[in-house]
Amino acid sequence: MNDNTVMSVKNVSVKYKGANDSAETLALENVNLDVNDGDFVCILGPSGCGKSTLLNVMGGLLEATEGSVEMLGEAVRGVDPKRAIVFQQPTLYPWMDVYSNIAFGPNVRGIKSEETDRRTKEYIELVGLEDFAHSKPYELSGGMRQRAALARALVNDPVLILLDEPFGALDAFTRTTMQDLIRKVWKSTKCSAVMITHDVDEALSLATRVITMSALPGTIIKEFDVNFTNYAEDSEEDFRYTKEYLDLRREVLHLIKQK
Repeated sequence: MNDNTVMSVKNVSVKYKGANDSAETLALENVNLDVNDGDFVCILGPSGCGKSTLLNVMGGLLEATEGSVEMLGEAVRGVDPKRAIVFQQPTLYPWMDVYSNIAFGPNVRGIKSEETDRRTKEYIELVGLEDFAHSKPYELSGGMRQRAALARALVNDPVLILLDEPFGALDAFTRTTMQDLIRKVWKSTKCSAVMITHDVDEALSLATRVITMSALPGTIIKEFDVNFTNYAEDSEEDFRYTKEYLDLRREVLHLIKQK
């Protein structure tokens, strides 16, 4: 770990016990990963390779069987506002409107009402929900609900945001719009991000680093430093047709299919 490291995953393995203490399943094996300040890390791998398990360990939702996870030099134990987590299905209280859902975290933490109001309005505007602040979740589209969930995570001013396939349930057009939004949010908040995805194009167009994982038991097989995200603004995706992009895409797909 260096002074620029936000989170360090060291030799992490996770085993799951089967029903009635039957044979164990090794979900992750000897995973090592540092997330640095300002990183946008995308993790790719075949279905069932342990990507979400790794994210849950990083988020403090699951304890590693072996190894350790540290954030800012302290062991990760349980959830923490410094680590925001966004899941594929938006986690919103259905009886609260958008404003109240987003303000919930600061209110629970005892943040002064004026500051909570300022932060809530700031993030409602950032995710483009100004006209829906008093709408209930069931009145929103899937993309809008995910925008609200993103704002709810960010309003606590996290150092690291963890995203578990947050756009997987969205249609293609909405997914592209949300990719543009998460890029904008990442650049404006300057937080670090780790995102699980099955989509190679999504990973290459968002990430500063792409991590590829093997099939079960999941382990990291290769890491790529990429910079396409800095050329992707407002869905202008010409970079996807460059030789550099296509060659890298082909290599990543080959790695995932072979392992």
